[in-house]
Amino acid sequence: MASPALSSRRPRMRLALGALVASPAIAIFVASNMANAGNLGFNMVFSRLLTPAEFHDLAVILTLMLGVLSVLGAVQMAVSQIVARGPLTEPALAALPRLAALAGVTGALLLPVAIAAVLLFPVAPALGLSSANHLVILLVALPITAPLSLARGAALGRMSVGGIVLSLNLEMGVRLGGAVVAHALGLGLGGIVAALALSLVAGWWPVRAETSGPAPDLPAAPLLRRIAGLAWPFALLQLAQVIHLDGDLLLSARLLPEGEGGLLAGLSLVQRIQVYACLGLAGVLLPAITAAASSGHDILRSAWPVIALVLGTGAILSAVAVAAPAAVLNAVVGPSYAAAALHLLPAVLAGLAFTVSYLAATFLAALGDRSGVALVVLAAPVSLVVLAIVAESGGLDAIVPAKAAVQGALCLGTLVLVGRACLRSWRP
Repeated sequence: MASPALSSRRPRMRLALGALVASPAIAIFVASNMANAGNLGFNMVFSRLLTPAEFHDLAVILTLMLGVLSVLGAVQMAVSQIVARGPLTEPALAALPRLAALAGVTGALLLPVAIAAVLLFPVAPALGLSSANHLVILLVALPITAPLSLARGAALGRMSVGGIVLSLNLEMGVRLGGAVVAHALGLGLGGIVAALALSLVAGWWPVRAETSGPAPDLPAAPLLRRIAGLAWPFALLQLAQVIHLDGDLLLSARLLPEGEGGLLAGLSLVQRIQVYACLGLAGVLLPAITAAASSGHDILRSAWPVIALVLGTGAILSAVAVAAPAAVLNAVVGPSYAAAALHLLPAVLAGLAFTVSYLAATFLAALGDRSGVALVVLAAPVSLVVLAIVAESGGLDAIVPAKAAVQGALCLGTLVLVGRACLRSWRP
């Protein structure tokens, strides 16, 4: 017979589990992973259709695109905070439609300048790309990038889960389907990159209403300053994210033999799928912790759905990386990458450690504490230097475990900062 204490605990556990299942965190986590499944399919297809050298170029282009979107994700996070607080607390919010329109116009005006810079300067060779034309094709999507971030930020702030889910998955659907059609038509890597650019327009379409409608005759400058004030720590965090996740890939063209560079691209793909499956939860964590702190509620209780999802995902992926690394790589990128199987577990652990660091920094930023962001940003150049040194002397065998060690140390550091912040919040 169950004890009274156990019997009383069970309803609370069922309520907690029900709250987790019904939370926006679950919906966005599922949507992010559906998009990641599309990303997995994209890379599974093209790692087989393209040569390793072409796939390396595609991986670099994807890194650049996701890097720009990650930095603009800082704007998205700032807008989500402002929208969550509402027009009474944030009166400048009324100018959001005007600001979105101005962002699109500004991107269109900057487009010719960006294209000229890519064509006139050795940008492509510096990135290890075989052709500058692929970067030019990707730049065509520049005018839509800022409006996309503003619209998704507004949708997150209002918890418009349906719009966010459709935006994420329509973007991936157009990316995968358009790229397959482009390749079937014989358009080559240029056609695949054009599909990447078109997918950003598709991602903006379902959430465009969040920043559209009649704009009052208000200047956009106050809202822009407000967004910039909230966004700059996140912009640094997002830029550091690109360095932490893909710095080894960007270094590989110069420091690793061509064969090892291709293997690293395969490992980076697995890692990217893993990390991006959970980084979307930052959009839920930020407004949730902001609201909990403002109302005096338990901040850890507000964060526990995100914690459970990240740790559960990391544990499952680590177990699979131990049990069947060759099968994972064969499924994701094909049999040509089997030699990287020994490095899959440290790659997965590095991805898990960085995910925790990123979300810990977001957690602290929601409390007005930027120490986590500072730690992640300061660790980025250190990571690059360490990886460059070990890659030059030890190649792939050294760079993958070195990345895991650097990310593990960073993870411990950010968790110490979170512990300190929680202790402060519990003091009477």
